[in-house]
Order: sequence, then C-alpha cells, then structure tokens
Amino acid sequence: MASPEGVVRAYYADISAGRFANAIARLAPDATTWILGEGHWPLGGYHDLASLGEIHAMVAERFPEGLRLTIDAMTVEGERVALEAESYGVRADGKVYCNQYHYLIVVRDGLICERREYLNTLHAKELLCDPMD
Repeated sequence: MASPEGVVRAYYADISAGRFANAIARLAPDATTWILGEGHWPLGGYHDLASLGEIHAMVAERFPEGLRLTIDAMTVEGERVALEAESYGVRADGKVYCNQYHYLIVVRDGLICERREYLNTLHAKELLCDPMD
C-alpha cells in the first residue's frame, strides 16, 4: 500500500496533468472535501465526489492548457499530510490564475478520505467562478 505522502503526491500530479478521473479514484467513496469560504463564494464548503467532479470539469473548461499545482512543502505525521502549494494556469481568455494553498489531508487504507483546502478565496472567486470576459 502506498504511503500517505505517495498518495497525496500522486493525487496532485493527476490534477496537474488533467487526469481528473485518476485523481477521483484516489479518494475514498465517502471522502469529503472542504474548501474555505462557505457562504462567501460558490465553491466554499463541503463537497462529495460528485460535486468535486463538477469542480474538476469547470477547471478543465476554464484552463484548456491545464492548471498546474506545485507542492512547495509537505509534512507527514501518521495518516495526516499537510502541504503548502501554489497553482498556476492561464484561463481560456488569457487571464492568469496563481494562488497559494494550504491543504490538510487524511489518508487511510491508501485512499484520501478527508481533504481541507485553504486559499485566497477572492482571487479564486474572480478567476474560477466569475464569467470570463
């Protein structure tokens, strides 16, 4: 069985490569994702696999050349993985999205079962959710 670090690195490598189905396969069937900003912007709050899939589809549409996520630092303690990361992508309309993240991820039995995402919600709302010009 893969280590928690290996599972998380593979998940974000899949995201960066646009292999969203592979990324979803690294999540437990009952996995939860929580994104900072509930009530502040459309993506904030809790997500199940179906709504996370919708987010992935939106990212693929807005960033035809992909949205790369670079892991800057990682700390692993048992099943908990904390990481600092930065995203970079160019939207279809040419606007650049570059955000900083902190993730707290719990891995059990080789699958991600809980994921918490902290980011600049204003920048994300402006470039992920607002209509493209």
